[in-house]
Amino acid sequence: MALAVSAFTYVLLTASVPDYDEDFTVAGIEQTVDVLRDSFAIPHIIGSSAADIYFAIGFAHAQDRLSQLLSTRQKANAGQLANLTIPLPNTVEDDLAAYSAGVNAWLDIVSKGWRGRGAPELLISGQTEITPWRPADSLNIAKYFLASLRLTPDELAKSGLVEDKPSENPPFLQDMITYDPRVSLDAWAVKSAQTVTGVPILVADSIGPLSLPSEWYLADLQFPTGAVMGSTLPGIPFVFVGRNDRIAWAFRSSDFPRDEELEPLQVASAVSFITILEKLPGSTDAGDAVEEASDNLPAGLEILVIDRNTSASSPQDDRSRKPSLRALRRSTLQDRQTVFSMEVVKAVQRDTVSEASRVLLPLMARELWFQNPVLSSEDRNLVQLRSQVLDRLAAWNGNMDRYSPEPLAFWAWSLALQRRILKDEFPIQEQLWRLPNPEFLISALSARGESADWCDIRTSSRVETCQDQIEAALDDAVDWLNQRHGSDPSSWMWGSEHYVEMNSSTISSEGLLKEFLSLRKEISGDPYTQFSTSFDPTNDRPFVSSTGSNFQAIMSMSEDMASYFLLPAGQSGHPMSPFFDNFFQIWSQNEYLTMTSDLAAARSGSVGLSRLSPDR
Repeated sequence: MALAVSAFTYVLLTASVPDYDEDFTVAGIEQTVDVLRDSFAIPHIIGSSAADIYFAIGFAHAQDRLSQLLSTRQKANAGQLANLTIPLPNTVEDDLAAYSAGVNAWLDIVSKGWRGRGAPELLISGQTEITPWRPADSLNIAKYFLASLRLTPDELAKSGLVEDKPSENPPFLQDMITYDPRVSLDAWAVKSAQTVTGVPILVADSIGPLSLPSEWYLADLQFPTGAVMGSTLPGIPFVFVGRNDRIAWAFRSSDFPRDEELEPLQVASAVSFITILEKLPGSTDAGDAVEEASDNLPAGLEILVIDRNTSASSPQDDRSRKPSLRALRRSTLQDRQTVFSMEVVKAVQRDTVSEASRVLLPLMARELWFQNPVLSSEDRNLVQLRSQVLDRLAAWNGNMDRYSPEPLAFWAWSLALQRRILKDEFPIQEQLWRLPNPEFLISALSARGESADWCDIRTSSRVETCQDQIEAALDDAVDWLNQRHGSDPSSWMWGSEHYVEMNSSTISSEGLLKEFLSLRKEISGDPYTQFSTSFDPTNDRPFVSSTGSNFQAIMSMSEDMASYFLLPAGQSGHPMSPFFDNFFQIWSQNEYLTMTSDLAAARSGSVGLSRLSPDR
């Protein structure tokens, strides 16, 4: 009986895994469309019109990411007016209508049965009826995405770091908060004069949730006017970061000053943004693309475009802002290099040296390295262990390598110091002293003005100095490390505490189900490295990461048209699919996949060819 139940469950779960060789007759297209899946299951969509291709990418999104589509739609539509009519440019309106028809074509196929309701999550949730996809759903998802790039006062209040009433917050509190937007985009270009080929290179990445399935979805859209390939966002048909044979484009999101008043996002901003995405592939060169986009860019977004000769960007932000620690590290790497090859650019993007450690560690350890004072503990073993830790940190270059002990010692010490200083001042606002804030520590330890006053404990009669706190924090850290990892620092490993944990973004899971719907692996990096892996701390897991670099791209317009992309998971959102996590090992090992619009190359090792034929 148990065997029969297991077999039935297996059949039910696998019924929703798409067959990439299956052909379909569908209503909503004019001509036949081929969906060729390469060896990574990336769809290369070949059609005779833009409408048919946008239909097919909607069909593919629904095939591979149905549960994600529906859960994102639910979040994006929350609080939106259901029947709101938004004027759209004619081409955008037609494209969204075609995309919606493609999603609905797959929903119609699923509704006829024997496909496990389209996704295991829908079986588990018991959802039996799915409302058709509408163009308004795509607009709301675009607005939801733009909102995720911003940190509004309401979101700060929800974080629990500040009070709802600004008057109840200390005036300096918001400047100390390290609570980041849900998603941040970054991009930079290498000018033609600095590359081996004499052709610009565009580099892009996104920092956001490391979840299953991936936030992004790779695709190659073979329009009659030429191929467009890159990353799409399930729910929207257009390529966000990508290229054709003339230009490559990406976006960078801004860090808004905390005192800058942000206007509420309107649906019109989403319309402007997706209109830019729709028009970009039609641009003749970088200057044309930037000029076309500049008037419609939502606040806080910058566009970067390259062609075969030049790079261009908009808007040009004249406001003077202090560069982040991550940006400082990249500037250092760029300044060291006179000529960039693709391999050099890859090394920069995947760099795991933390500028936070290179700036903060000398401030914490300078007295201890050179004077080696007797610290507070009288335990000889701990005294010896402290000495070993300090010796290792003195010889360390700041590389957050997952197999090294030094990153673990540095961050344990840093967070212990931050806890000692800020828990005294803000005992209730726990995230202030649990989330890493090296910028605050750098300021406090630099002894500029009254910054050193932070180190004094208000409730004690004596005046504590920052050096007192540094030494006590080192005691705390060494004791914690000794208890968790033993007394031999050479056996400590950053990855034993700093590992990525990717869980399902579409369904809450515990126990065996969580094991089935999650990935876990030790990982290099920290929140301040180019390959970013943020901390999402709990009481017993202070360095676990579920946020970080969730999309990366390197694009060149050279003769070989080389382009490299990477997601942390896979193309499929189905846990029973072999393409659910097929990128995970590549991503965690600092490697890339080469993506091409060459159909002959895509057919080599292809995992399927599906033909969509019109229902006449």
